[in-house]
Amino acid sequence: MESFKDAILCKLSDYYGSLACRDIPKEVIEKSRRVLVDFLSEVAVGFKEGEFAEIMNGYLEEIGGRGESTILCEGIRVPAMHAAMAMGVMGHSIELDDGHRWGTSHPAVAIIPAVISAAERNGNTFEEILTGIVIGYDVMLRTARAINPSHLKRGFHSTGTCGSLGAAAACAYLLKLDKTMMAYAISMGGLQSAGLQEMLHDHPGIKPLQPGKSALAGVLSADLSKRGAKSPRTLFEGQHGWLKAMCADEYSLEDLTGDLGSRWEILNIYTKLYPTCRHCHATVDLAREARNILKCIPEEIEKIDVHSYSLGVAEVGQIFCPSSFEEAMFSMPFAVAIAFERGNVTLQDYTPETLNSVMLKNLAKKIHICIDSQMDKVYPEERGSYMKVTLKDGRVFEKAIPVAKGEPENPVTDKDLLEKLEAMLSPYYPPSFLEGLWGICIEKNISDATYDEIVDHFRRFH
Repeated sequence: MESFKDAILCKLSDYYGSLACRDIPKEVIEKSRRVLVDFLSEVAVGFKEGEFAEIMNGYLEEIGGRGESTILCEGIRVPAMHAAMAMGVMGHSIELDDGHRWGTSHPAVAIIPAVISAAERNGNTFEEILTGIVIGYDVMLRTARAINPSHLKRGFHSTGTCGSLGAAAACAYLLKLDKTMMAYAISMGGLQSAGLQEMLHDHPGIKPLQPGKSALAGVLSADLSKRGAKSPRTLFEGQHGWLKAMCADEYSLEDLTGDLGSRWEILNIYTKLYPTCRHCHATVDLAREARNILKCIPEEIEKIDVHSYSLGVAEVGQIFCPSSFEEAMFSMPFAVAIAFERGNVTLQDYTPETLNSVMLKNLAKKIHICIDSQMDKVYPEERGSYMKVTLKDGRVFEKAIPVAKGEPENPVTDKDLLEKLEAMLSPYYPPSFLEGLWGICIEKNISDATYDEIVDHFRRFH
């Protein structure tokens, strides 16, 4: 590795390849426990609601293979990389998984399925699982932060493109690969980077395929490296490298390699409270506040003016009257209409009856969305919303917020997280499901908890 010691990839693998749980601050490990319970809860609901997840699980069960790791909820054992793909798809099926606004990425659904699938097969400890999650988040989100917004403007989906690098790093750690072999694994993950945003414009329900494939690529890359496969250590800056391909060399080296050991990207993620694209959330927060202040019903609303940033308008400001659950997750107007009518936006608010509601459709059509140039200037440091609600009686609500609830500047508490998970899980599972899952992931001593307990817990409810 000596001749490549200045390569970007080698700097990263030198650091992460020597990292141990004891080197990671306690607050970072505690955060990894919370992203784990959040993700596992989304898998449990995604199994019930995800149309594409049902297709993927059926396919993987049909092709079979060596029983290495469990597809949670299905309860079947398949090759580890297939289990990773299945759980990545399930976890992303309901748009409630965590995200990172600087990298416009969803880390849990690319990283955690790779980690838990590889760990079950390898027999890793719970402490190693949490460390793997931290490493995977850090590598994925550093790369995503470094290349955006240029990457996104070119049409890429960074959950897919960057997720494979983070998943490969995490799995390399779990296999206890040395620094050079970890570099090869991450490089192979980079060679498999894939994901486009076009799915937002037609059949968005296919979106979970991309994090699922990233999780699969992570397991595969580390496994191949362990078996002796090698890959370019000049992955990032090479003549035909990742940075040229993904962002035409419009990137921040500081974001990619700076502050190793002091900037932990897992602390910079947001937690979702609504089952919609994150670009909707600040506006939904404002709609709920406006409803509480104005004490109005939808029929009393004359019009609603919303200002947002260009990316938000492009991704969630185009569909006003969705015809499916998948379309509804990317419709800011319809989510706002639900918030005004019901006071919140939950999975249970996206039934066929709701989607066919004439009242909600009429309210959604009263929403006028425009791009705010000032919001564009501060994005992604701020990802907020401005709303002005005008009632027929002349009363007005007007407010702007810089970020939605759940961002690192406006974080959720354990109470908030539990309330989210309870609301999400309660239509499908008894309270004992969340109680047991929370107990294993959050309350048990790290040295006493095991992933086998989580697998057994899921088996009891499926």
